[in-house]
Amino acid sequence: MVPEKIVHHIVQELLGHDNKVCPAEENVEATCQFFNTIGKQLDESPRSRHINDVYFGQLKELSSNPQLAPRLRFIVQDVLDLRMNNWIPRREEIKAKTITEIHAEAEKNLGLRPGAAASIRNNRGVISAASGTAGPGDFPINRPGTGGMMPGMPGARRMPGMPGIDNDNWEAPRNHSMPRGDGLMQPAGHLQSLSFNKSRSVNTKLLPQGSGGFMSGKSSAPLQGRGGPPSRPSNFRFGAEPPAQASIPGKTLPAPYVPPVADRPVVPASRVNPDELRRKTLSLLKEYFSVLLLDEALQCVEELKSPAYHPEVVKEAISIALEANPPRVEPVSKLLEYLFAKKVITVKDIGTGCLLYGSMLEDIGIDLPKAPYNFGEIAGKLVLVGGLDFKVVIEVLKKMEDDMYQRAVFDAATRIISSSPDGQLVLDTQASDIKACQSLF
Repeated sequence: MVPEKIVHHIVQELLGHDNKVCPAEENVEATCQFFNTIGKQLDESPRSRHINDVYFGQLKELSSNPQLAPRLRFIVQDVLDLRMNNWIPRREEIKAKTITEIHAEAEKNLGLRPGAAASIRNNRGVISAASGTAGPGDFPINRPGTGGMMPGMPGARRMPGMPGIDNDNWEAPRNHSMPRGDGLMQPAGHLQSLSFNKSRSVNTKLLPQGSGGFMSGKSSAPLQGRGGPPSRPSNFRFGAEPPAQASIPGKTLPAPYVPPVADRPVVPASRVNPDELRRKTLSLLKEYFSVLLLDEALQCVEELKSPAYHPEVVKEAISIALEANPPRVEPVSKLLEYLFAKKVITVKDIGTGCLLYGSMLEDIGIDLPKAPYNFGEIAGKLVLVGGLDFKVVIEVLKKMEDDMYQRAVFDAATRIISSSPDGQLVLDTQASDIKACQSLF
């Protein structure tokens, strides 16, 4: 198993360290194949998933880069869609099937018992004979492609005398009780002459449905040839309705039960799939940072209908903003301030979201050295609007063991507050908590 550190090093080498330079085509294709293979395993780790967000941000830019060939842009987009769909491919990969799998599929489609396809193939074998060789009944067997094929399959030769075939090689419906042979048909295609004086038993199952065979000594219509009109029974009268034929009982399938709309349970917000919530959150945040429409972002957050997930929304918003190049400090601050002013998110949501991001900051700072400073700027702006206070800032700083990160967050927050006209009042009001923050480093 290759360590994650080496895996990330490989991806960084393939994508390059300069985001403004388009990587080589073979490197882009190798990166896509790399994520197709182990992308799902990398996303299972929270730390690796966070780093993957950076890589997929670069791939998102490459998907619309005109310097990249259209074929590769489509490959990159397929990888982006695959991750968006939780690494579940849209279509099943087509693989070569073994002969056993082909037999099993044929048995399922034809309604045969398990193992019947293999038995038919083994019993018939492959017919190999010289040109002009004839089999039983002087029927040629040198037609290519007929050996080893199952009856009823396309391309299989139909031989006279086979069930379901008359002597003119016309297919006719037959049941299991029908004997083999020529039946009532002669080789020339003419019907046998039937004597009315001579009693003869005819199996009515052999006759067309509804004909009834011989009725009161009269022959049925299909047996009187093709040219003349059908004969009528002796007791037939004009104007009288013909006797109703007995309907054959058919198997009716029960209609599927469709519950009424009122009976369908409404899924509460607490039971919503967290992965689905995260997917929707990332989508709405990326759309916001693209168009910067606060009202549309507000509507999307409300449509999540999951207030318990709002701390994650705050964390993801800060994370996506600081991973951008350049960091989007001002847009994310305006978004959180707007959601707080509209009472969509609460003070508790903002505090919990900042704690969640602060717990990951040491790992994030390895790849994004400016992240602590930018996070401090966001915290300072939230303090000014009342969405955060220095009591929470203390808890955020305690999540970091490196005093360098603690100092960077604190200094950036106090600088933003001091630059505001009302900032000095805020600093004086929370002076004791500010001193507690300074005592940590």
